[in-house]
Amino acid sequence: MPEVTSHAPGAPSWAELSTTDESGALAFYGALFGWADDPQEMGPEWYYHLQKLNGLEAASIYLQGEEERSQNIPPHWNIYFTVASVDDTTETVKQNGGNVVFGPMDVFEAGRMAFCQDPQGAYFAIWQANQHIGCRIKGESGAMCWNELLTTDSAAAIDFYSAVLGMEQGEVMGPMEYAMLKAGGTEVAGVMQITPEMGEFPPHWSVYFGANDVAATVEQAQSLGAAVYVPPTDIIPVEGQPAIGRFAALSDPQGAAFSIFQDYSQT
Repeated sequence: MPEVTSHAPGAPSWAELSTTDESGALAFYGALFGWADDPQEMGPEWYYHLQKLNGLEAASIYLQGEEERSQNIPPHWNIYFTVASVDDTTETVKQNGGNVVFGPMDVFEAGRMAFCQDPQGAYFAIWQANQHIGCRIKGESGAMCWNELLTTDSAAAIDFYSAVLGMEQGEVMGPMEYAMLKAGGTEVAGVMQITPEMGEFPPHWSVYFGANDVAATVEQAQSLGAAVYVPPTDIIPVEGQPAIGRFAALSDPQGAAFSIFQDYSQT
């Protein structure tokens, strides 16, 4: 795919890992996805590690700060959504029952951001680009290719993100009523209701990275210390129809959850 030069308003545009083991996470994702580290010094002995794939920004990794550690927040991926105005969007978040956790704030010359929480409890970030647009590579092996919201009220969540980010609901796939969300006319994310069969966990946004071979990537991830939540599984949107791809859900050695996806249309 060509280099990404912009992101449509409402589209997921960046993923950053908050981890308790900076060197361990860098080694794991570097080996698994071929990411090259480009550390940016943000303060005394504190770095924001841009991760590059084929020379293009793909994601980032940073060591949790004292505030996160004091709250016993586990390692996790944060998802950013592009907006035209962070200040206007934070007001819309509050008007629609969400919470602005911190911000709006400028991030040097890179852009402006705020960290928010939807009415069901899922955290997300919004990003107004300046010098940094977010991912400059998407949809390829080792790059972010999809994002997914697991929530306790999918209908309410869809209404919220439609109002706040301008997303539009697309197709709903069965049998689990997996709803697609569009930004700029393109499907960019999915929404799924948390069911008792899934176990107990809070609503959250998750990230998928592309993989040329999900089974092989899972095997490699396990050899590097990852845990497998969902083994390689074909995705069949309509019973009796061919699978559109294969996915697996994992956690890195520090416990941060992520998924991988193999698009059968590209193989």
